[in-house]
Amino acid sequence: MFKTMEIGGKELELVANAATPFRFKQVFHKDLFSVLGNEERAAEEGVETITQLAYIMVKQAEKADMNKLSEDGFIDWLEEFPPMAFVDSAEEILNAYMDQTQGTATP
Repeated sequence: MFKTMEIGGKELELVANAATPFRFKQVFHKDLFSVLGNEERAAEEGVETITQLAYIMVKQAEKADMNKLSEDGFIDWLEEFPPMAFVDSAEEILNAYMDQTQGTATP
């Protein structure tokens, strides 16, 4: 799934694919499905997780060397955005990821 969106006044390209949850775990050391699938945990970690997810999806779109991504690189990347940028875009980011997980088969 490829999507272009504006976050914090910047136009960003995001890509979600089968590798996204694995890359997320590789960089942030937590299971994306466990966070998103647990309402209580999602409420606690929601904006943080969605911001981290956006980072992974942007880096996939940039075709960055995913083995070189780190939490420090994530923090450096965040410094390019205003404080509430990802709060305002959280639903759209999550939808961009979730659209990728929907099957195309009809019953």
